[in-house]
Amino acid sequence: MPPDINKYVSNTDRDIYTVSNLPEEVIAVIFAYVSRSPKSFRDNISTVIEEEQHGRERAIKFHEKWVLHYGHASVAEHASVHVGVERVSRLFSSLLELTNEFLSFTEYSQRYQKPQRGDFFIPPELDGRPALKSEYTRLNDSLYEAYSELNEGLFEWLKKESPAPEGREEKTHFRALEKLAFEDARYALGLSTFTNLGMTGNARALEDALSKLLSSPYPEARLRAEEIKDEVSFSVPTLVKYANPSPYIVETAKELTSMCQDITKQEHGKNSTGVTLLDWTGAHSDTPETEALEVIVSSVIFSYSNLSHREVSELLEGKDPGHLTAVFKQSIEKMGKFDNPAEALRLVNYRAEFVVSEACWHQLLRHRKVKWITQEPTVIHGYLTPPSIVSSGLEEVLARVVKNSEELYGKLMNESLHTVASYVVTNAHLRRVMGSFDLWELYHLINLRTSEGAQWDIKNVITTLAEEVSRYHPNLLKPALKRVRGE
Repeated sequence: MPPDINKYVSNTDRDIYTVSNLPEEVIAVIFAYVSRSPKSFRDNISTVIEEEQHGRERAIKFHEKWVLHYGHASVAEHASVHVGVERVSRLFSSLLELTNEFLSFTEYSQRYQKPQRGDFFIPPELDGRPALKSEYTRLNDSLYEAYSELNEGLFEWLKKESPAPEGREEKTHFRALEKLAFEDARYALGLSTFTNLGMTGNARALEDALSKLLSSPYPEARLRAEEIKDEVSFSVPTLVKYANPSPYIVETAKELTSMCQDITKQEHGKNSTGVTLLDWTGAHSDTPETEALEVIVSSVIFSYSNLSHREVSELLEGKDPGHLTAVFKQSIEKMGKFDNPAEALRLVNYRAEFVVSEACWHQLLRHRKVKWITQEPTVIHGYLTPPSIVSSGLEEVLARVVKNSEELYGKLMNESLHTVASYVVTNAHLRRVMGSFDLWELYHLINLRTSEGAQWDIKNVITTLAEEVSRYHPNLLKPALKRVRGE
């Protein structure tokens, strides 16, 4: 083993070690070699680093053969990249975050930071339409003015309504109130507002994400995807080589858009907020919770026995529901606030429709274990006014700019500038989405989004979701609700 191996591994004499200071593609090759070589990773590193360019040529040859020609895409999962994405619209950030569930993101939060005047994206489609471009710019300026007015007004109102408790420093208390003002003032901002985010992911997930973005109807998405592809090519050139637009995605989207518009042209979306549970384990049973319990308990017993699933099912046939509940409770009884529930909970499934504000949607979409089916941003479902804006007497400030947004949205749609229209939708406007998830993820949603520090909008949505599920699976939800209450 060469003496400089220490540059690349955390130790040379133990079974567990980290690999670093090598190009990402080379690391992917070293890990992939294990399927075809009896040597250790350290031995393979020793061989590879003897190649010129620290093994990059060998990496390129390996990936050309096994990834590009033979379709061994799993090799690409060992190469990861970290990407900074700045000054992109909130609309684009949502598109990016939904491209692949194996990408990780941290985004600039409008709950904690105040955007600057003029920080908004102008779609290139408006470059040849000076009058519309001017109107678009004026709208975004007015949205920012309303945001500032709401922010200042809410802060002053909160200081009067919630004076610092005895024993708490006023400066600290005011910082907390300032955050609350930020949270609700941002409902006046549009989806054109700039945001920043950090992205980490493996090359396989990234290639999939880039192909989807390059196939998007939004020029911003295609442009940014090309820029991301150019930048990550320094780290993983062969692994994103075939991240290209997908004719399947592009053409199918056009055809389905036309077909679905013909089918639904006589129908209009209903202006209602809330959560509608569409499907759940046991939905077609008179005893849905018993059916869900049987799914969980049979899987638990399967895990802790040597019986086949059929034998377990026969064993449970006719068992009293109380017995099933006891096994279920035992499987999660010792679960703490930061523990994940038993894997068996993944086998109980739900599907729900949500009509939520864009502000809430941008929090929900970060739950990538939920399989989201989305509709485009729109103004037709109405908008949500934060309770604090109503209570502080500032309701008209939001209503005024929402109306302006809706008027320009209608004008852009009439001009067939559908992609541009999406950018003038505000955070207050309602979006309809559908999500499929399991009981395991529902426990996480309840634990995170109904806790004391959760933002009120998403807290209301997840609380309503929990109430809907509790109508059919009350005993399955009780432990999750007790955990968040600290009982």
